[in-house]
Amino acid sequence: MLQSKRWKKIFFFGLFSAICFALLSLAAIQERNLDVPYVPTPEEVVEAMLAMAEVSKDDVLYDLGCGDGRIVITAAKMYGSRGIGIDIDPQRIKECHENARKAGVESRVQFFQADLFETDFSKASVVTLYLLTEINRRLRPKFLEELNPGTRIVSHDFNMGKWRADKDILIEDEWEVHSVYLWIVPANVTGTWTWSMPTGSGNKNFTLNLEQSFQYLNGEAFENKVSLPVTISGGQIIGNTLSFTVERKQGRSSERLIFEGNVLGHSIVGTVKTEGHENTRRWEAKRDPSTRLPLDSPVKDFYTLNQ
Repeated sequence: MLQSKRWKKIFFFGLFSAICFALLSLAAIQERNLDVPYVPTPEEVVEAMLAMAEVSKDDVLYDLGCGDGRIVITAAKMYGSRGIGIDIDPQRIKECHENARKAGVESRVQFFQADLFETDFSKASVVTLYLLTEINRRLRPKFLEELNPGTRIVSHDFNMGKWRADKDILIEDEWEVHSVYLWIVPANVTGTWTWSMPTGSGNKNFTLNLEQSFQYLNGEAFENKVSLPVTISGGQIIGNTLSFTVERKQGRSSERLIFEGNVLGHSIVGTVKTEGHENTRRWEAKRDPSTRLPLDSPVKDFYTLNQ
């Protein structure tokens, strides 16, 4: 049943898009530079998107391609959040202002006619989307570089390509099935990190070379820069919170060290403990800033290594 409705949705969305483009003249399309046809998000999907993002009164929500403003307005009414809607179509922006006035939330929301790719939305703590996958992909580097770690991005129906969602759900109504995706912007922890730590055989210096595929980590750890590299496992980062495991050889035996920490720029502060033991030790690492790489560069996809 779900599969049937999904194909029905794809068919009708495609048909609707084709009609929209057929009705618009080429001159009008060029003048307004529309990348996505306007299709409003159903109210039940709007509410599900806001619930998935755990929107609160402390959030600043940016809706990219805001249409008639319903997501920003609903967030302001239901949760008391502040919101900004961006759309390139002046007619939609006019509707947004009128709808905000009718809803009584004019003091908490703003709407701007602008190009998404030229807009600064770095102050957002929540970003909502109902764009096409290709537009999401084009916006992806901007999200990863400009948004603060921990920012929640929620998309109706369209994903982010190779950046896999942290969570996704299906919402079924009478006519169709809607997909809702959630991403949490990860801190960039690529590069070379170093720290010192006491061990049973004295104080040791460690080096960790980290590679990152969005929220997944891979890398090699060195002890005193002379031992053979040890591959980390279970590497993952959610917002500013990082975790991974390193297995250290001690003669014929070995131990697994579990690292957890919070990232702040070029520093990580957290704890490390030996698997099977409760005692933890403080862990603080520093990164060589020159080794940091962009997150959305062509890198190996480590997702399958973390299943």
